Amino acid sequence: MAINKYDTLFTIRHPELKKRENNWQLIYHSYVGGVEYSEAGYLIKYPKESMGSFTKRKERAVYFNQMSPIVDMISGMLFLNKPTREIPQELKYFETSITPSGDKNLNEFMRLVAAYSFMFTCGVLIDSPEFDPEEVKTKKDRVDNKLNPYSVLYLPFKIRDFYVNEESGELEWILLDNSYIDHSDPFLKSENIYKYTLWDREKAVDYTRRGERNEVLPGEERYHNLGFVPFRFVSWRDDNSDFIAETVCEDIAMVSKLIYNNMSYMDEMLASGTFKMLAYPTKDGSTPDELSQGGVGPLSILPYDLISHTEPSFIGAELSGIDPFVKAINFYMTEILKKVGLSTDEMKEFVKSGTAKRIDMEKMRALLTSGAMMMSKLEEWMMFTAAKWEGKSVDGRVDYTSSFSDEDLETEVTLLTGLLVHPVKSLKIEVLSLLVRKLLGNYLEPEVLESIQKDIETNTVIKTDDFAPQNTQGVANKILNKPQEKVANEA
Repeated sequence: MAINKYDTLFTIRHPELKKRENNWQLIYHSYVGGVEYSEAGYLIKYPKESMGSFTKRKERAVYFNQMSPIVDMISGMLFLNKPTREIPQELKYFETSITPSGDKNLNEFMRLVAAYSFMFTCGVLIDSPEFDPEEVKTKKDRVDNKLNPYSVLYLPFKIRDFYVNEESGELEWILLDNSYIDHSDPFLKSENIYKYTLWDREKAVDYTRRGERNEVLPGEERYHNLGFVPFRFVSWRDDNSDFIAETVCEDIAMVSKLIYNNMSYMDEMLASGTFKMLAYPTKDGSTPDELSQGGVGPLSILPYDLISHTEPSFIGAELSGIDPFVKAINFYMTEILKKVGLSTDEMKEFVKSGTAKRIDMEKMRALLTSGAMMMSKLEEWMMFTAAKWEGKSVDGRVDYTSSFSDEDLETEVTLLTGLLVHPVKSLKIEVLSLLVRKLLGNYLEPEVLESIQKDIETNTVIKTDDFAPQNTQGVANKILNKPQEKVANEA
């Protein structure tokens, strides 16, 4: 089949997007976790490791999600105070219905935008449904039939290519991936429908290909009369104004990958140190039936060949060897926390001194200020573009709070740290100490708090589940041996 000129659209990719795609995939999988992460191939095979051992180790590997609580908490802090909005009367529908299906209101949609744009570059398209002007004549008809302009969030994997005018700095065109799987007929095998939409300053055209080798067919040209491309790149930080974000989450995701691999190594050492091999000296290398059939576990007596002058012994990893792994993982966790303005060393001083001023919040404050500014400008642009779809020129005003008090940040830091579920003893000690000070610091004598601190540091039996956010109050109660109701009443 001859290749037509439209086939190029399905092969090109913007070089900057292509270069960063692997990093963005790592960030996305780190955020989603679960099967998405375990099946993405982030566990590294050691050169001396057999494929069989690696396969078994991969089955046992567990990913502890550091990305999700950090992203959700930091992006959610933009909504600690409700954004101030001045929405024109013509766009009031934006507050209650902003997506094509109408299932999300403005706040719900913007929370998604905040989270994903914190992680990596994404974009928002303002589109409008097609309708027959003869059938839909009034504004009420459009509202009743949900035919208002709507917003679509595009993750970077769905942005194929674009061109920016170097003089004006504005988009000239952008190619978006709207592919889907057609599974409408239960009697037919599902089919991949590749659909790319090319937007420019005047129109939008869908290009469709069914299957891998079928001919690309262009759809009808849809003219929008906006005078600009109704798409906007969004990210919390773009240092060189090239629309492609530099994000702190790239470092966090790579460190999380290191933790994932080191946790797997540590798990392997724990298993090897628990189930060791028995070195049993014999003359001809044969194994006694008692051992080959039932193992050494049920035996009360284990005879061996005295002539060998070597007693049977268990060989394998020593459990004391996990200490370097714990230190390495704790170091990685510290680096993750520092990326968003947390320092475990300063937190330690805060726990001992009882003052929140020891926590350095400048990195977090800078992130939030940048995010608030981006969200405000984006939402104003969304309103302006939606109004242009209806042939109007109105502006809305939006302000996301960018000034946060130390107390607000300290409270969120406490919750964030409690959400970082991780089986590293030293980290759990820090979290537990911080929670006890935060909850009960004003109600107990200093010597009592010091005694509790010592108990925390020597207590090694702490369940990981205790650090779920809903259990943080209960943790403090367990340490103090007090009923939860009594502590609550005292507070």
